[in-house]
Amino acid sequence: MNTSASSSNDPEETNESVPHRYIPFRNFESLIDQQMRTAEAAGAFEQLPGAGKPLDLHDDDYVPEEMRVGFRLLKGNGYTPSWIDMQKQVRASREQFSHWLAQLRQRWPHLKPHERAAWQQEYEQRLRDLNREITNYNLTAPPVVGQMALLQAEDFE
Repeated sequence: MNTSASSSNDPEETNESVPHRYIPFRNFESLIDQQMRTAEAAGAFEQLPGAGKPLDLHDDDYVPEEMRVGFRLLKGNGYTPSWIDMQKQVRASREQFSHWLAQLRQRWPHLKPHERAAWQQEYEQRLRDLNREITNYNLTAPPVVGQMALLQAEDFE
């Protein structure tokens, strides 16, 4: 039986027949640059959406700096992480609660005892609802963005 080198299944022989080209890291970067220049010369970047328009960087204040690029890409394509929506909702709810509380403080000295009891119950319910929103946000948001503190009840007497 004749065994030739071409019919051999020896992995070492197969590796020797296919030359491997080692590209050092410094050359790898220049290959990417070369491909980018070729694509740019061919006009591949001219018709991109938003070309020539400045980036909107003003609405990333609550996103950690190391996560902004990724979130900008998601947002630009119509995706928003749920915790960011929850954070906006909690901030809006806190603002509404603060406004309502300021009005309650103005009225408090002029209320009768039975009215105060009703307002106190409403205050406690609103506080529980807001703290529930904050807790849901804290359980959803990544740890790197920080947690929101729960609000404490105040005594109006």
